[in-house]
Amino acid sequence: MACTKEQVGECIRAERARRKWSRDDLAEETGIPATTIGSYENAKSGITLDNAWALADAFKMPIGSLFGRDESKYEKAS
Repeated sequence: MACTKEQVGECIRAERARRKWSRDDLAEETGIPATTIGSYENAKSGITLDNAWALADAFKMPIGSLFGRDESKYEKAS
């Protein structure tokens, strides 16, 4: 099931808040402009795959988690 821009934006906003990062802090961590992060958080634009990877890496989370996917139910390769 596909998730919406609003759901992705809420995930980004919530994770950023949990870490007590400003948009500028996240921009510095990812190389994504703070204005672009804001447009994702406010569902003004869809996220690119490259930026999704950068955000997931900065948050140290699986990329699927940005899209509301429960990664815990999948077996990890050994």
